[in-house]
Amino acid sequence: MIDRVRIRVEAGRGGDGAATFRREKFVPRGGPDGGDGGRGGNVLLVATKSLSTLRDYHEGDVHRASDGKPGGSNRKKGASGSHLELRVPIGSTITAIDEHGEAEHIADLVEDGMAVVCARGGRGGWGNVRFAGPTRQAPHFAQRGQGGRARLLIIELKLLADVGLVGLPNAGKSTLLRAWSRAQPKVGAYPFTTLEPELGVVTVGYDSFVAADMPGLIEGASQGAGLGHEFLRHIERTRVLVHVLDMTREDPLADYRLINGELAEFGHGLAQKPQILALNKVDDQDARARVVLLDEAGELPRPWFALSGLTGEGTTELARAAWHAVQDSRRAEAQRDAETLPVLEPPARRERFQASLDEQGTAVVTGSTPEWLAETLDTDDQDARYELIDRLKRLGIGRALARLGVKPGDRIRVGATDLTWDA
Repeated sequence: MIDRVRIRVEAGRGGDGAATFRREKFVPRGGPDGGDGGRGGNVLLVATKSLSTLRDYHEGDVHRASDGKPGGSNRKKGASGSHLELRVPIGSTITAIDEHGEAEHIADLVEDGMAVVCARGGRGGWGNVRFAGPTRQAPHFAQRGQGGRARLLIIELKLLADVGLVGLPNAGKSTLLRAWSRAQPKVGAYPFTTLEPELGVVTVGYDSFVAADMPGLIEGASQGAGLGHEFLRHIERTRVLVHVLDMTREDPLADYRLINGELAEFGHGLAQKPQILALNKVDDQDARARVVLLDEAGELPRPWFALSGLTGEGTTELARAAWHAVQDSRRAEAQRDAETLPVLEPPARRERFQASLDEQGTAVVTGSTPEWLAETLDTDDQDARYELIDRLKRLGIGRALARLGVKPGDRIRVGATDLTWDA
């Protein structure tokens, strides 16, 4: 099962603006008429129930949205780039890794059709008609399209199930799931028959819940031994755990403590989930006798159910108990959500820019608008450079630079662009 992959996504670049002029008969001095470029396409991840794994993606793949088209004459705007929609299974968690290796959680896609924009396309450049004014009636420059955002993403698939079946290898989890539902997991009389989580729909009267057969855990799973981390994270989204014990083993309670220890060691709230004990394989007489002895000694944690996944004995009662536990968990979750409703407040006003001195004493200006202008206006073109500086002044950057001691002729940096400041 492919349940974790790292890919790179790149949004489309914005189209360049056009620097054109009217060329019509009997209009010898037509003004500027260059249109704007189109916006680059976004990259979206969309959850779909038609996929169950991340098999369509490969480690290190690069997925690109299309670029915006350039503007044309007669104020024609370029077409926007097409968005790229990447389909992922329901239950996918999206994390972005920045250039410093820091992780940022983006979204949990837990419903069919749920989508998130992971990388936005660049803005289209303005045509020269946008820069015409009383003092510059015929600008010969236009704005370049902005580059689209690129991001490194980690997509992790965590199964969405109400009940998770946990236990040692060969405890009988797959047999129980077959007895509960129409799922057909592979069953064998040897450990690690199940190598991928299996889902089954369990019907209880008119109701139902989804159960997941998790591959068998072993000692050290929380540190990654055996199938370890690959599948422990799948248990995170289950509401209730059914802990399956093989009662034909000499000391089944030692197995019980081992698995619970691994769940606690892994963390993520697994040890705090409601748990029902399934004492399996009581079709064996020695196993049935062991259940009676442990019950009489008061050593069995409650709630517990004796059953046989092979014959079906006790599986209906266990399913009914699991359903009630799921309902209790849902009600408790709804109550917690009601008690922690956020207080909605207007978002804090973001600063349009920031200006500071770096270690070498160079003034550095950051902010989405000034960086966009500096990236897309050609500073080698005198008119375009004057336009850039004029727009930076209108943003109030001139006053901020003066407070930092910047004088005309000094070099400054706006985003990744170096230029000479002209007050």
